[in-house]
Amino acid sequence: MHWNTTFLLLITSSLGAPSPLQSSSTDGCGQAPPLTPGDVKVFPITGGREYEVWLPENYDQKKATPMILSYHGANGDMEHQRNLDNLTNPAFNVDHILVYLQGTADDPSRPEHTTWTPAPGSTSDDLGYTSNVLDAVEAVLCIDTSRIYATGKSQGGGFVSQLACDPKMSTRIAAFAPVSGAYYVAGIDICDPATVEVPCNASRTEIPLLAFHGGADGTIPYHGKNDPCLPDIPSWVQQWVEREGLEERPIEAPIPRSDNGKVSSYGDGLITFVYDGDNIDHDWPATTSNSDNERDGHVRAVFDASTMIMDFFRDQKLPN
Repeated sequence: MHWNTTFLLLITSSLGAPSPLQSSSTDGCGQAPPLTPGDVKVFPITGGREYEVWLPENYDQKKATPMILSYHGANGDMEHQRNLDNLTNPAFNVDHILVYLQGTADDPSRPEHTTWTPAPGSTSDDLGYTSNVLDAVEAVLCIDTSRIYATGKSQGGGFVSQLACDPKMSTRIAAFAPVSGAYYVAGIDICDPATVEVPCNASRTEIPLLAFHGGADGTIPYHGKNDPCLPDIPSWVQQWVEREGLEERPIEAPIPRSDNGKVSSYGDGLITFVYDGDNIDHDWPATTSNSDNERDGHVRAVFDASTMIMDFFRDQKLPN
Protein backbone atom coordinates (compact mmCIF):
# COMPACT_ATOMS: atom_id res chain seq x y z
CA MET A 1 0.00 0.00 0.00
CA HIS A 2 1.37 3.42 -0.93
CA TRP A 3 1.13 6.63 1.01
CA ASN A 4 -2.11 8.52 0.46
CA THR A 5 -1.26 12.05 -0.65
CA THR A 6 -3.98 13.57 1.49
CA PHE A 7 -1.90 12.81 4.56
CA LEU A 8 0.74 15.23 3.32
CA LEU A 9 -1.42 18.17 4.29
CA LEU A 10 -2.07 16.85 7.78
CA ILE A 11 1.41 17.67 8.95
CA THR A 12 0.26 19.17 12.23
CA SER A 13 -2.14 16.35 13.10
CA SER A 14 -1.62 13.55 15.61
CA LEU A 15 0.13 10.38 14.50
CA GLY A 16 -2.91 8.17 14.94
CA ALA A 17 -3.00 4.49 15.86
CA PRO A 18 0.00 2.33 14.94
CA SER A 19 -0.31 -0.27 12.25
CA PRO A 20 -0.62 -3.92 13.28
CA LEU A 21 2.71 -5.70 13.62
CA GLN A 22 3.67 -8.23 10.98
CA SER A 23 4.64 -11.82 11.66
CA SER A 24 8.24 -11.52 10.36
CA SER A 25 10.55 -11.77 13.35
CA THR A 26 14.17 -12.38 14.36
CA ASP A 27 16.25 -14.54 16.71
CA GLY A 28 16.01 -11.87 19.40
CA CYS A 29 12.32 -12.55 19.97
CA GLY A 30 11.76 -13.96 23.46
CA GLN A 31 15.11 -12.72 24.78
CA ALA A 32 15.46 -10.15 27.55
CA PRO A 33 16.66 -6.97 25.77
CA PRO A 34 20.21 -5.72 26.42
CA LEU A 35 18.87 -2.33 27.50
CA THR A 36 15.83 -1.03 29.39
CA PRO A 37 12.83 0.14 27.33
CA GLY A 38 12.88 3.92 27.18
CA ASP A 39 16.69 4.04 27.41
CA VAL A 40 19.53 4.60 24.93
CA LYS A 41 22.67 2.46 24.87
CA VAL A 42 25.82 2.40 22.73
CA PHE A 43 27.08 -0.96 21.44
CA PRO A 44 30.39 -1.91 19.74
CA ILE A 45 30.42 -3.58 16.34
CA THR A 46 33.00 -5.39 14.19
CA GLY A 47 35.74 -3.10 12.89
CA GLY A 48 35.95 -0.87 15.94
CA ARG A 49 32.81 1.11 15.18
CA GLU A 50 29.75 1.66 17.34
CA TYR A 51 25.99 2.13 17.05
CA GLU A 52 23.31 3.38 19.42
CA VAL A 53 19.94 1.78 20.19
CA TRP A 54 16.82 3.34 21.71
CA LEU A 55 13.89 1.16 22.75
CA PRO A 56 10.34 2.52 22.99
CA GLU A 57 8.73 2.34 26.44
CA ASN A 58 6.23 -0.26 25.22
CA TYR A 59 8.83 -2.64 23.75
CA ASP A 60 7.70 -6.25 24.19
CA GLN A 61 10.30 -8.98 23.62
CA LYS A 62 7.53 -11.28 22.44
CA LYS A 63 6.27 -9.00 19.66
CA ALA A 64 8.05 -8.19 16.40
CA THR A 65 8.78 -4.44 16.46
CA PRO A 66 9.47 -2.11 13.52
CA MET A 67 12.85 -0.36 13.45
CA ILE A 68 14.37 2.80 11.96
CA LEU A 69 18.03 3.31 11.04
CA SER A 70 19.11 6.97 11.29
CA TYR A 71 22.29 8.52 9.87
CA HIS A 72 23.90 11.82 10.91
CA GLY A 73 25.38 14.41 8.57
CA ALA A 74 29.05 15.11 7.88
CA ASN A 75 31.00 16.18 10.99
CA GLY A 76 28.16 14.85 13.14
CA ASP A 77 27.66 11.89 15.43
CA MET A 78 24.94 9.59 16.75
CA GLU A 79 23.91 11.83 19.64
CA HIS A 80 23.60 14.86 17.38
CA GLN A 81 21.36 12.95 14.98
CA ARG A 82 19.19 11.65 17.84
CA ASN A 83 18.63 15.21 19.04
CA LEU A 84 18.00 16.43 15.49
CA ASP A 85 15.53 13.87 14.13
CA ASN A 86 13.69 13.78 17.48
CA LEU A 87 12.37 10.30 16.69
CA THR A 88 12.89 9.14 20.28
CA ASN A 89 10.41 11.82 21.35
CA PRO A 90 6.95 10.33 22.11
CA ALA A 91 5.44 13.30 20.28
CA PHE A 92 6.67 11.65 17.09
CA ASN A 93 7.26 7.97 17.84
CA VAL A 94 6.11 5.55 20.52
CA ASP A 95 6.48 2.14 18.88
CA HIS A 96 9.51 1.99 16.55
CA ILE A 97 13.01 1.03 17.70
CA LEU A 98 15.66 3.60 16.69
CA VAL A 99 19.19 2.64 15.72
CA TYR A 100 21.67 5.50 15.22
CA LEU A 101 24.79 4.71 13.23
CA GLN A 102 28.20 6.36 13.42
CA GLY A 103 30.18 7.60 10.43
CA THR A 104 33.97 7.49 10.34
CA ALA A 105 36.70 10.11 10.20
CA ASP A 106 38.94 8.69 7.48
CA ASP A 107 41.35 11.66 7.38
CA PRO A 108 43.71 11.51 10.43
CA SER A 109 44.31 15.26 10.12
CA ARG A 110 40.56 15.93 10.55
CA PRO A 111 39.36 13.61 13.35
CA GLU A 112 36.11 15.54 13.67
CA HIS A 113 35.23 15.18 9.96
CA THR A 114 32.93 12.16 9.92
CA THR A 115 31.63 11.07 6.52
CA TRP A 116 29.41 8.55 4.72
CA THR A 117 29.87 6.76 1.39
CA PRO A 118 30.18 8.04 -1.37
CA ALA A 119 31.11 11.54 -0.18
CA PRO A 120 34.57 12.84 -1.12
CA GLY A 121 37.20 11.47 1.25
CA SER A 122 35.06 8.58 2.50
CA THR A 123 36.81 5.21 2.31
CA SER A 124 34.87 3.14 4.84
CA ASP A 125 32.64 0.18 4.00
CA ASP A 126 29.44 1.76 5.29
CA LEU A 127 27.25 -0.81 3.53
CA GLY A 128 29.06 -3.64 5.29
CA TYR A 129 28.88 -1.75 8.58
CA THR A 130 25.13 -1.28 8.21
CA SER A 131 24.66 -4.95 7.40
CA ASN A 132 26.65 -5.92 10.50
CA VAL A 133 24.59 -3.58 12.68
CA LEU A 134 21.36 -5.08 11.36
CA ASP A 135 22.63 -8.59 12.06
CA ALA A 136 23.69 -7.64 15.59
CA VAL A 137 20.40 -5.93 16.47
CA GLU A 138 18.25 -8.68 14.99
CA ALA A 139 20.15 -11.24 17.11
CA VAL A 140 19.22 -9.60 20.42
CA LEU A 141 15.94 -7.73 19.80
CA CYS A 142 12.57 -8.81 18.43
CA ILE A 143 12.54 -7.01 15.07
CA ASP A 144 9.84 -7.01 12.43
CA THR A 145 12.10 -7.62 9.43
CA SER A 146 9.39 -6.54 6.98
CA ARG A 147 9.32 -3.09 8.57
CA ILE A 148 12.89 -1.80 8.79
CA TYR A 149 13.35 1.79 7.55
CA ALA A 150 16.18 4.28 6.95
CA THR A 151 16.40 8.05 7.29
CA GLY A 152 19.27 10.53 7.54
CA LYS A 153 20.43 14.11 7.09
CA SER A 154 22.83 15.54 4.46
CA GLN A 155 25.62 12.99 3.83
CA GLY A 156 23.59 10.60 5.99
CA GLY A 157 20.64 11.25 3.68
CA GLY A 158 22.84 10.64 0.67
CA PHE A 159 23.88 7.32 2.16
CA VAL A 160 20.22 6.42 2.70
CA SER A 161 19.84 6.78 -1.07
CA GLN A 162 22.83 4.43 -1.48
CA LEU A 163 21.06 1.86 0.71
CA ALA A 164 17.96 2.12 -1.47
CA CYS A 165 20.09 1.46 -4.56
CA ASP A 166 22.17 -1.38 -3.13
CA PRO A 167 21.22 -4.89 -4.36
CA LYS A 168 21.21 -6.36 -0.84
CA MET A 169 20.01 -3.44 1.29
CA SER A 170 17.18 -2.60 -1.09
CA THR A 171 15.64 -5.96 -0.17
CA ARG A 172 16.33 -5.66 3.54
CA ILE A 173 15.01 -2.14 4.19
CA ALA A 174 11.37 -1.38 3.40
CA ALA A 175 11.36 2.41 2.84
CA PHE A 176 13.74 5.37 2.73
CA ALA A 177 13.49 9.03 3.81
CA PRO A 178 16.56 11.23 3.13
CA VAL A 179 16.49 14.83 4.43
CA SER A 180 18.56 17.57 2.70
CA GLY A 181 20.45 14.71 1.06
CA ALA A 182 23.98 15.01 -0.32
CA TYR A 183 23.68 12.68 -3.31
CA TYR A 184 27.32 12.61 -4.40
CA VAL A 185 27.96 10.63 -7.57
CA ALA A 186 30.84 8.26 -6.94
CA GLY A 187 33.75 8.29 -9.38
CA ILE A 188 32.85 11.65 -10.95
CA ASP A 189 34.68 14.77 -9.79
CA ILE A 190 33.16 17.35 -12.15
CA CYS A 191 29.75 17.05 -13.80
CA ASP A 192 26.75 18.85 -15.20
CA PRO A 193 24.31 18.66 -12.25
CA ALA A 194 21.27 18.85 -14.53
CA THR A 195 22.21 15.85 -16.67
CA VAL A 196 24.50 13.61 -14.62
CA GLU A 197 23.18 10.09 -14.25
CA VAL A 198 22.91 8.84 -10.68
CA PRO A 199 23.59 5.08 -10.68
CA CYS A 200 21.19 2.75 -8.92
CA ASN A 201 21.40 -1.04 -8.72
CA ALA A 202 18.45 -1.92 -6.53
CA SER A 203 17.28 -5.52 -6.82
CA ARG A 204 13.60 -4.71 -6.32
CA THR A 205 11.08 -2.29 -7.77
CA GLU A 206 8.40 -0.22 -6.07
CA ILE A 207 10.85 1.22 -3.53
CA PRO A 208 9.06 3.76 -1.31
CA LEU A 209 11.01 7.02 -1.10
CA LEU A 210 10.20 10.26 0.73
CA ALA A 211 12.78 13.05 0.26
CA PHE A 212 13.05 16.63 1.55
CA HIS A 213 15.09 19.60 0.32
CA GLY A 214 14.99 23.37 0.82
CA GLY A 215 15.39 26.00 -1.86
CA ALA A 216 17.82 28.07 0.24
CA ASP A 217 20.19 25.17 0.94
CA GLY A 218 23.65 26.71 0.88
CA THR A 219 25.51 23.47 1.63
CA ILE A 220 23.92 21.01 -0.80
CA PRO A 221 22.41 23.39 -3.38
CA TYR A 222 18.94 22.60 -4.67
CA HIS A 223 20.20 22.79 -8.25
CA GLY A 224 23.36 20.83 -7.54
CA LYS A 225 27.04 21.52 -7.87
CA ASN A 226 29.57 20.60 -10.54
CA ASP A 227 32.64 20.14 -8.29
CA PRO A 228 32.36 17.89 -6.42
CA CYS A 229 29.52 16.33 -8.39
CA LEU A 230 26.10 16.83 -6.79
CA PRO A 231 23.02 16.32 -8.98
CA ASP A 232 20.25 18.84 -9.44
CA ILE A 233 17.57 17.76 -6.94
CA PRO A 234 14.63 17.85 -9.41
CA SER A 235 16.71 15.73 -11.80
CA TRP A 236 17.57 13.30 -9.00
CA VAL A 237 13.86 12.94 -8.16
CA GLN A 238 12.96 12.49 -11.82
CA GLN A 239 15.48 9.69 -12.19
CA TRP A 240 13.81 7.85 -9.30
CA VAL A 241 10.43 8.35 -10.97
CA GLU A 242 11.71 7.03 -14.30
CA ARG A 243 13.34 3.97 -12.70
CA GLU A 244 9.99 3.09 -11.17
CA GLY A 245 8.18 3.63 -14.48
CA LEU A 246 5.78 6.17 -12.95
CA GLU A 247 3.89 9.00 -14.58
CA GLU A 248 6.21 11.98 -14.82
CA ARG A 249 3.48 14.43 -13.82
CA PRO A 250 3.05 14.43 -10.04
CA ILE A 251 0.08 15.25 -7.88
CA GLU A 252 1.13 18.50 -6.19
CA ALA A 253 -0.11 20.04 -2.97
CA PRO A 254 1.07 23.34 -1.47
CA ILE A 255 2.35 23.37 2.09
CA PRO A 256 0.13 25.89 3.92
CA ARG A 257 1.90 28.98 5.31
CA SER A 258 5.22 27.98 3.71
CA ASP A 259 7.35 30.07 1.35
CA ASN A 260 6.27 28.30 -1.87
CA GLY A 261 6.75 24.87 -0.30
CA LYS A 262 4.96 21.97 -1.92
CA VAL A 263 4.64 18.20 -1.88
CA SER A 264 4.95 16.29 -5.17
CA SER A 265 3.58 12.75 -5.16
CA TYR A 266 4.23 10.13 -7.85
CA GLY A 267 2.64 6.70 -8.12
CA ASP A 268 0.09 7.20 -5.32
CA GLY A 269 2.89 8.36 -3.02
CA LEU A 270 5.44 5.65 -3.83
CA ILE A 271 7.88 8.47 -4.63
CA THR A 272 7.22 11.69 -2.73
CA PHE A 273 9.32 14.83 -2.79
CA VAL A 274 8.86 17.65 -0.29
CA TYR A 275 10.16 21.03 -1.41
CA ASP A 276 10.55 22.62 2.04
CA GLY A 277 10.21 26.16 0.74
CA ASP A 278 12.26 28.95 -0.82
CA ASN A 279 13.51 30.06 2.62
CA ILE A 280 14.61 26.71 4.12
CA ASP A 281 18.36 26.13 4.26
CA HIS A 282 20.34 22.93 4.86
CA ASP A 283 18.00 21.84 7.64
CA TRP A 284 15.95 19.07 9.18
CA PRO A 285 12.57 20.85 8.86
CA ALA A 286 10.94 21.40 12.24
CA THR A 287 8.44 23.78 13.81
CA THR A 288 10.42 23.84 17.07
CA SER A 289 14.01 24.80 17.76
CA ASN A 290 16.78 22.45 16.64
CA SER A 291 20.50 22.70 15.92
CA ASP A 292 19.78 23.41 12.24
CA ASN A 293 17.15 26.14 12.34
CA GLU A 294 18.81 28.06 15.20
CA ARG A 295 21.86 28.84 13.06
CA ASP A 296 22.27 32.43 11.85
CA GLY A 297 20.11 33.11 8.81
CA HIS A 298 18.07 29.92 9.14
CA VAL A 299 14.34 29.82 9.86
CA ARG A 300 11.97 27.26 11.29
CA ALA A 301 9.84 25.32 8.87
CA VAL A 302 6.04 25.33 9.09
CA PHE A 303 5.94 21.52 9.29
CA ASP A 304 7.84 18.74 11.01
CA ALA A 305 9.70 16.36 8.73
CA SER A 306 9.70 13.81 11.56
CA THR A 307 5.90 13.65 11.58
CA MET A 308 5.78 13.13 7.83
CA ILE A 309 8.51 10.48 7.96
CA MET A 310 6.70 8.48 10.64
CA ASP A 311 3.39 8.70 8.76
CA PHE A 312 5.18 7.52 5.62
CA PHE A 313 7.01 4.63 7.27
CA ARG A 314 3.87 3.35 8.99
CA ASP A 315 2.30 2.69 5.62
CA GLN A 316 5.22 0.69 4.17
CA LYS A 317 6.58 -2.83 4.50
CA LEU A 318 8.67 -5.19 2.41
CA PRO A 319 6.72 -7.27 -0.07
CA ASN A 320 6.24 -10.94 0.78
